[in-house]
Amino acid sequence: MRSLQELIGVEDRLGRVVGAIRQVVDDQRAPVAGALEVNCSDESEAECCSAFQRQFAEHFLPELKSGTRGPMRTCNLGARYEWGSVRVAEHHFATPASQEAFKVLVVKLNSHVAVRDEPDGPHYGPMRRYDAPSNACGALHALLAGGDWPALEELRATFRRDNKDRIAALLDPRRVPPAYRHVFAAITQARLQAERATEDICDHKPHSPTWYLVVPCVTFNRAAPDTELVVGVQTVDARAGRREAHYEGLGDDPARYQAHFRGRHLHVTEE
Repeated sequence: MRSLQELIGVEDRLGRVVGAIRQVVDDQRAPVAGALEVNCSDESEAECCSAFQRQFAEHFLPELKSGTRGPMRTCNLGARYEWGSVRVAEHHFATPASQEAFKVLVVKLNSHVAVRDEPDGPHYGPMRRYDAPSNACGALHALLAGGDWPALEELRATFRRDNKDRIAALLDPRRVPPAYRHVFAAITQARLQAERATEDICDHKPHSPTWYLVVPCVTFNRAAPDTELVVGVQTVDARAGRREAHYEGLGDDPARYQAHFRGRHLHVTEE
């Protein structure tokens, strides 16, 4: 797990993150691997999805039909985890070989944020899309602006879970520097959705013994090749009737995040 844990809070290449996930799965020596990928509907996430498909799915997942391998995917506004989706994915990959031993199920969740490198440093949130001003993530931007779409109501409820108003924290310049508001919102979103996925896993009895790897991430949509930050690493061992869960990574309180830089790449820690 070391190679993946070392990436927590550190912006790096898409391929580096997927490569670290591959190493963890390879080390488990499971006869079967499956995957559930959760992304925002935004077309700017195509690069992230393509990297996971090429570098992970096509190497580890079982063949669905001749020449076709792929994860189960959910794409929606804001990359919201849909309750029950991990149960469906687990059933899909519960092959006969996994019944005899066990399987690994990777759940990769990506929120996203645009970043422009300017002489005074990176600017998060606004972007040029098809030569016009835009925002990424548009759903998170609308959430912070007080939008009232149905999807935003679901996001708003998640951001206020456990009686914590994380939206208020993000909008308060005394608690979250405005320059990092949008990237901290994306980190918070990925962490909260991973919490929902983990709750769903722990409430489900798998069809075959399963070791789960849940990896919440943030994609940085750039004019150059996109980069990615691992928010945390959650494992759940659901083999032999157990439910042993362990998490290492950033929490879900944006007011505790601290931004540092390694060159032009972001490094986020917590108080």
